Amino acid sequence: MKYCAILALVLAFGGCTYSFRGASLPPGVHTVAVQVFDDKSGFGDPGLRTNLTNMLTQQLISDNTLQVTNMSTADAAVIGTINSVTTQPVSVKGNEQVGKWQITVTVSVKFENLKTQKTIWAKDFSNWGEYDPSAGPSNRDAGLGQAEDKLSQDILLALVTNW
Repeated sequence: MKYCAILALVLAFGGCTYSFRGASLPPGVHTVAVQVFDDKSGFGDPGLRTNLTNMLTQQLISDNTLQVTNMSTADAAVIGTINSVTTQPVSVKGNEQVGKWQITVTVSVKFENLKTQKTIWAKDFSNWGEYDPSAGPSNRDAGLGQAEDKLSQDILLALVTNW
C-alpha cells in the first residue's frame, strides 16, 4: 500500500514538468552578427535590405539576450535573404479604386553557429503592412516599414525563444 501511494505521487507530479526557459540558444552562443540581408525580390527598393537589417539589429540590442557584434568576433550569425515583396488590394472605394493595399515581405533566414560552422536553424518568414495609395509613395514606404518591423520581431522571437 505504501508503494502504491509513492507510485501515485510520482505519476501525479512526475509527468507535469514545465519549463519557462525562454532561450533556445546552444551552449557557447552569446554574441551574434547580423549580415546585411541579400535582396533577391526584384522589388527595386534600395533601402529595403538595410532597413530590415537595421530593424532586426535594433530588436536584438533592445532584447539584450544576445550581444550584437561583428562577424569576426561573433559566436553566431544571422544570414537573411529577401525572397519576395508582393502587393495586393485589401479594400476598394466606392469609385472602384483601391482604397488600401497590403504589402507582404517574405524572407529566408539562417542562424549559424560560427564556432562549429553548423546551421542552428533555417526558416522562412512572411509578414505584411497596409497602406493607402492616395497618400503617395511615402505611404507605401510606411506599409513596407510595418512589414519590416513585424518581420524583425518574428525573427527575434525565433532567435531567442523555444516556444
